Amino acid sequence: MLAVVRGSAVNSDGASNGLTAPNGPSQQRVIRAALASAGLSAAEVDVVEGHGTGTPLGDPIEVQALLAAYGRDRERPLLLGSVKSNIGHAQAAAGVAGVIKTVMAMRHGTAPPTLHAEVASSQVDWSAAR
Repeated sequence: MLAVVRGSAVNSDGASNGLTAPNGPSQQRVIRAALASAGLSAAEVDVVEGHGTGTPLGDPIEVQALLAAYGRDRERPLLLGSVKSNIGHAQAAAGVAGVIKTVMAMRHGTAPPTLHAEVASSQVDWSAAR
């Protein structure tokens, strides 16, 4: 066995500007619901495989939701990646591709780098993550 899915949660963004403009409060709620379903605290999570739209509108919303759900003042940093930098947007398979990437990262004990992201997006307030 390589991994166990301890919990899950689903939601709908509801009214938003589409796939490239996620609804931050909805993302926060589904993250908290997934943590509760798994019986985990936010501090017990070290790596998040994000959606990573790569857009100036969607990425800041996603990062802010992650910071709100997982906390800003953590003992260990929260690592964030997206398989889209490796294989592009796999449409319906995007979620399972992220799960496979995460399981393989756990198996090998390393979080692979996000490709083509040598410079962090200026659209995201990264200082808020420290």
